[in-house]
Amino acid sequence: MLASLSSILTLIAMLLAAYGVGRPLVRAWRLEMEDQCALAVWSVSLGFIVAGVLWTGLGCVGLLYRELIAVFTVAAASWGIGEMVQASIHRRSCSVLPQKARDELGPQAPRIWLKLLGACCLIALLASLISALAPPTAGDALCYHLELPKRFLQEHRLVYLPDHENSTFPLLVEMWYLWALALDGGVTAQLIHWALGGLLALAAVLLARPIVGSDWAWFAGGIVLLAPGVTNQMTAPLNDVGLAVFTTLAVAAWWRAAIDDDGSRWYLASGLMLGGAVGVKYLALLFATAWFVTWLALVWRDRERTRSRLRGAAVMVILAAAVGGPWYARSAYYRGNPVYPFFQTAVDAAPTIRESKLSLGRTPWGLLAAPWAVTMHPEDFGGRGHQLGAAFLALLPGLLIARRLRGVRVLLAISGLYFLGCFLLRQNVRFLFPLAPLWAAPCVWVGMELRRAPRFATAGVACAFALLAAVGTLWPAYRARQHWAVAVGVETREHYLERTEPTYRAALLANILTDGGAKILSQDNHGFYFDAEVTQESLYRRRTRYDVANGDLATQLRRDGFSYLLLADATGEGIQYDDTLSELAEQTLAAPHQRDFRSITSYRFRDADGAERTYRLVRVEPEHFAVQRQRRR
Repeated sequence: MLASLSSILTLIAMLLAAYGVGRPLVRAWRLEMEDQCALAVWSVSLGFIVAGVLWTGLGCVGLLYRELIAVFTVAAASWGIGEMVQASIHRRSCSVLPQKARDELGPQAPRIWLKLLGACCLIALLASLISALAPPTAGDALCYHLELPKRFLQEHRLVYLPDHENSTFPLLVEMWYLWALALDGGVTAQLIHWALGGLLALAAVLLARPIVGSDWAWFAGGIVLLAPGVTNQMTAPLNDVGLAVFTTLAVAAWWRAAIDDDGSRWYLASGLMLGGAVGVKYLALLFATAWFVTWLALVWRDRERTRSRLRGAAVMVILAAAVGGPWYARSAYYRGNPVYPFFQTAVDAAPTIRESKLSLGRTPWGLLAAPWAVTMHPEDFGGRGHQLGAAFLALLPGLLIARRLRGVRVLLAISGLYFLGCFLLRQNVRFLFPLAPLWAAPCVWVGMELRRAPRFATAGVACAFALLAAVGTLWPAYRARQHWAVAVGVETREHYLERTEPTYRAALLANILTDGGAKILSQDNHGFYFDAEVTQESLYRRRTRYDVANGDLATQLRRDGFSYLLLADATGEGIQYDDTLSELAEQTLAAPHQRDFRSITSYRFRDADGAERTYRLVRVEPEHFAVQRQRRR
């Protein structure tokens, strides 16, 4: 329980620090806010971007030290507390405007439905929090979302890892995880993504406000938050929710500057948010392309403010490049491709997208079937854990009979172009997360239009919406049953990891045997819990071709600095491992009087996916030890 409390308090300190950094920017740019909720969302979001850029800069010059990060956090959190106290005493200093007339669009939302939706969202948030308090075990998180920040902290800089394909990706979210690792540990990093899920729901509210009004905008936030994929990702330190947060806020700020004409200063906020999105994931470039194409169409139709809009676009591009550009420059420097591994055929003719990533192909009929297939069969597009739910598929067709509403077509145009891009490049349901807030406002408008429908139709749709909300609420609650014991301290985090993470037992032993300076060649990509440097065998083999090279395997491994091997074999269903290294090592171990490898431990683990896994930790004997053993024989 104390461990969970420590992680929660660390998260609160980080949120206060982000608020303390972002609030002065809101004040300096005189960004007008509708209420305290909007003020907090923009301040925290801007603060996170500034902190991420700061850690990136420190990593480039080799100054990523825990002590320096802790001092910054304490100072910024103290400032954030002061800002909150000042705001509570002097409300007028917060630049909060009265509610605008546009927020009164249509009748007020039914209070009973707002309360029920609020209760569902609260249950989903708490259930997701319980799961997020369990130690991280998600595969991608242990492979690079947490593994890379851990390595950067160990080296005090942003090191380039040639045998780690993700080390040159945009890593802004990972910089926030580095922040959490420097202060506490992996659970706090996981809580960062949980907090980003709540921020995404509030960002959807801010985007929907100028379109459907203040009351109804909360339904948009609820639809986004209760999407099963969102609450699922809130329990793991990934980056898809983080991407959706900043694409949504970028469009919301742009809307105020370019559509509502609330002041060109909002272009500054939009540019920083776009830069944050670009620094999180390559997909932000696709989103930005779809967005700017839609913007050009708007400029073409309304040429009265063309010059101001073009100036705003220039400001946004410059700020976005300043925030996210360094990651692409780093990738270009090390890989020769700023968006590696995408479009790698232009560099070395290597294929980038496997056909298995294009389940529907690239045909027109595949595109027509995509909405149904992605919704009803998400296991073919990345897994059911990332599904967006049936709410969007059920409600969006209602726009065919709904009246036109200012802004809806803009959101649909952006989302349609982005959906097309994802269909052509890589078909994965989690890549559609940035579309959820854009689709939420049109879905709410369909619900508002039901007041003109016959009563039985309204009642039927209301019951269907209630059922979808219930599913979105029960999904995280059902998942939390596996994690409540470790979350409240009934089970220790160490025992939980021994039950759930197959590499944890090997990591414990390796940490005892090494001082953290060793190198391990591993067939399993989960490296976060190892203090030593873990290299992915598949990527090492791709680079060195050691399996077909003429020469002794042990000699090459010693030459490249490896002192241990983690061999992994799996039988049954679930994820399987390439057995190249296992076979070569087994041949060496089975040889009479062999002197190069020594088996340290071996154990079996039954994984949740049904696979029976066997792990072996093997020591690569130093050359002089091997010679001595041979002489003794």
